[in-house]
Amino acid sequence: MEGTTTVKIIEISKVAPPPPEASRAAVVPSSLPLTFFDLLWLRFHPVQRLFFYELPSNDISFIDEIVPKLKTSLALTLRHYLPLAGNLVWLPHSDVPTIEFVDGDGVSLTVAESGADFYQLSGNGFREASEFHPLVPYLPASHDRAAVIAIQVTTFQNKGFSIGITNHHAILDGLTSTSFIKSWAQICMDQSSVPIANLMPFYDRSVINDPKGLAKIYASAWLNQEGPDNRSLNLKLPKTNPRLIRSTFEFTLQNLQKLKQWVLKKNDEQMSSFVVAMAYLCVCTAKLEGLRDGNLFFVFSADVRSRLKPAVPLNYFGNCVVGSFLSIERVELLGESGIALACEQLSKTIKNLGGGALKGAENFGTIMSEVTNDYSKIQPIGLAGSPRFGVYNADFGWGKPMKVEIVSAESPLVFSLSDSRNSDVGMEIGVVKEREQMETFVALFNEGFEAL
Repeated sequence: MEGTTTVKIIEISKVAPPPPEASRAAVVPSSLPLTFFDLLWLRFHPVQRLFFYELPSNDISFIDEIVPKLKTSLALTLRHYLPLAGNLVWLPHSDVPTIEFVDGDGVSLTVAESGADFYQLSGNGFREASEFHPLVPYLPASHDRAAVIAIQVTTFQNKGFSIGITNHHAILDGLTSTSFIKSWAQICMDQSSVPIANLMPFYDRSVINDPKGLAKIYASAWLNQEGPDNRSLNLKLPKTNPRLIRSTFEFTLQNLQKLKQWVLKKNDEQMSSFVVAMAYLCVCTAKLEGLRDGNLFFVFSADVRSRLKPAVPLNYFGNCVVGSFLSIERVELLGESGIALACEQLSKTIKNLGGGALKGAENFGTIMSEVTNDYSKIQPIGLAGSPRFGVYNADFGWGKPMKVEIVSAESPLVFSLSDSRNSDVGMEIGVVKEREQMETFVALFNEGFEAL
């Protein structure tokens, strides 16, 4: 994807992990099969996160200090996250694709420099979505194999630098990918060689029970896509709209509390920050689209590690999310109690995950293979990221990020969520729309709080 910002490539290298420590050699596998949770995302477009870091001093050399430290710590981190240095393959005799690491494999690391305005790109205001494209690397994928991650480090005229990470969604969900980034940051900052205990990945696939044979069902859906026996690992990339603008909205702790108190009066029920924020975004979207018949559809991914029976460890490596779907009448959303109604529906959907996280899962594979054939058919509002990932804690030793963006969340129907650098902000929301729509959305977002 070409952007209006151009970068100059300084070098492209491969960072390989050193041999595993004897105590961990048996724990970190060199071969790992995909589970049914992973297979859902087999040809889905990659996830791209971008971290901006301001340099605390002009005396720090990007080439002589920052890049060598990042490379050394990345290699040490990959020793514990060995599958990330391998490739995804789907061998003829195998029911499902596997991640395979062999000696000599490594992660592609691009070092670049940009003449773009660091502070404008890392701000909250209107920025062209295409300006971010050159700052995240391409993920190599072909018919026979696909890389797991690719990384790009870009310097901005000695003002700061960015770290762009593109990862294959069939191998990492948001929790695993952000745990890797925080492990890398911690090893870099502490100059250690081992992640802290809660970030050490857990690889045992036997904890994912599959009594319904979902892995084979999902694999079959992909084999039949442009099949038969289509084992291609090429990724399906969405078309981009060059007119899109990116902006960041903040749910302050004060506004979240106002929303909770308002909903409590209406529903007589305490709601979480996530529920009230998503309900508010649903109402803003309904207002933006205007009065029309039909329902507004909303879909979000929920982590089910703690909801499965038996529960899966929180540091489990791989995908462990399911899609949750709800539908609300637009007319009701636009009414006086629209936010309260949306809260009620969202809360009910989340509670139902406890016992029915995999209800109807037999159909998920076919749905996802159809979605990747034409992303434009996706009509629901969707979410990317989560405030629980704590991306602003990824400090490599030069301070916390100035800004974190999910570059791949580039659709007017997708909101990206994260925690915030600012202590008085409970949640950041990334929004992408055409300029006129964005200007209207800004007004609706701000006016809604004033009316509470």
